Amino acid sequence: MEDTILNLCLNSPSITCMVWNVQGAGNHNFISALKEVVRSNRPNVIALIETHMGGQQAQKISTVLGYSGRTRVDAQGFSGGIWIYWKPELVLVETILKHNQHITMDIKRVGDTPWYFTAVYATPDPTKRKELWIKLKEFASTHNKPWLIAGDVNDTRFPSERKTSCNETNQRSARFNAWIDDMQLIEVEFLGAMHTWSRGLIPETRQSGRLDRALCKGNGGLDSKLLR
Repeated sequence: MEDTILNLCLNSPSITCMVWNVQGAGNHNFISALKEVVRSNRPNVIALIETHMGGQQAQKISTVLGYSGRTRVDAQGFSGGIWIYWKPELVLVETILKHNQHITMDIKRVGDTPWYFTAVYATPDPTKRKELWIKLKEFASTHNKPWLIAGDVNDTRFPSERKTSCNETNQRSARFNAWIDDMQLIEVEFLGAMHTWSRGLIPETRQSGRLDRALCKGNGGLDSKLLR
């Protein structure tokens, strides 16, 4: 399980969103670890991405944590999965779009200006990932509230964000940066390790990259903290 947690909040009164790329929610130690993370951070909204499963485990987590608001898209086979939980007594959440690579919501407190939050798990397949960026761009063309997009984008922006580079990865980065510019998104600052994903136990086979990130659009000042 990749212990990458992204905490983000909007201006006071803050609405805190925790995005965790869990890389599988079926581990027997997972719920204990999740309870401790939630106890320490006390988020209003929790997004678990890359759950690798669905069904009863998703319901069990809602009950154990006491977050009665919930929505989800389950994994396709053993790939993907996005589960969202929130406390209706603290924040109002309306699901706008559900897709196997993202869930987009309208979030607000009573009396406050709503804003959009999109939890992303972008597929490793570059062709299908392109479909995600197109759909979010279509959404942006008809919606103009402040917007936060966070999760596993499965793309990097710069050579420093990956251990190795090639023409293909450089071209993908160029396309991803062009999409960010076209969407007028701003990178949210973070704390923690530069690379949020790694694979391989020895230096000769080890690969790593910054696949998890947060992007925002509109007013409202964001604070972020990336913990590993």
